[in-house]
Amino acid sequence: MQYLKKKPETAVLLLLLGLVVLAGIALAVLTASNRKAEQAASEAADGSIPVLAIPSDTVRKIQMEARSGTLTLAYADGSWSLAEDPDYHLDESSCNAMLTAVSALNAKRELQEAAGEDYGFSAPQATVTITTDSGEETLVFGARNAVTGDVYLQKAGESAVYTVASSKLNCFLKDKAALFGVFSPAGLTSSAIEAVSYTLADGETVSLKAMSEPVESAGSGTSEAASDSTAYQTVWRLENDPTVDLDTDKTDAILTALSSYVSGQITPADGADPAAAGFDTPLVTVQVTMAEKTVTLRYASGMDGYYLMVEGDGSLYTVDQSTVQALLLPENAWKSE
Repeated sequence: MQYLKKKPETAVLLLLLGLVVLAGIALAVLTASNRKAEQAASEAADGSIPVLAIPSDTVRKIQMEARSGTLTLAYADGSWSLAEDPDYHLDESSCNAMLTAVSALNAKRELQEAAGEDYGFSAPQATVTITTDSGEETLVFGARNAVTGDVYLQKAGESAVYTVASSKLNCFLKDKAALFGVFSPAGLTSSAIEAVSYTLADGETVSLKAMSEPVESAGSGTSEAASDSTAYQTVWRLENDPTVDLDTDKTDAILTALSSYVSGQITPADGADPAAAGFDTPLVTVQVTMAEKTVTLRYASGMDGYYLMVEGDGSLYTVDQSTVQALLLPENAWKSE
């Protein structure tokens, strides 16, 4: 009798287990189907007609002629540089996006060039020449189709006309400023800074130094074992008055300012003029010491904003006003209130 009572319960459990298995299979099938649909939609959006296929590791230059001017990106030793201005710091991701675009370029439609139809090729939006180990390929991006928004494309020396997604063109329309890659020109990181000494425009010099000090605790100093396990922390002190506790918000702000990224660059090739940017009378001159080097930075205000110059580098770098303000504090402003 006990066996007969358990049998229906077992059947129900088996049925539920079967339903769970079937649901899992259905979910897997649906997921695979959705992935295929997404892939098909992506291919449809980009097109499926091969126009250009270039192994990315063979590309040496990408030259873009657009209405904003001509820029040539050179690739060597795993990084990009601007041939017209090698000192200019490029955004690697933007350059790689162009490389991806020319490595496998597909079109949505292929047309035969119609007599009398220009397609915008007489005044193209962009002409892109790709130099590889084996030669050159040139792409001419014409007008946009007013209905679909796609762009007419032609390969130099060929009569076929293609339509491609507008995204294929957009990455080549960036001007020099849009290709700038934000970075720290002095290579500073806040955790590596050991000392900071800066001189304000009025001649006052403030010197700060990072000190390793034991963390105070209720049981500190009670035994030799406790002394052996003492924890230490980094504390910033004024060099000429190390007993004074400093405002940690201000010390954090100066470290952040020194290690922050610049937002733009004017190179000597672009006509960098330190005097016009205010560097004849800088707002502050900063010496930053790390374990392996000491760098000198100068900040100034001129033209249309705030600028940074790094010793040994002729470029002007644009910085935020807040970055400069963090470095303009007299010595008494560093002390805790």
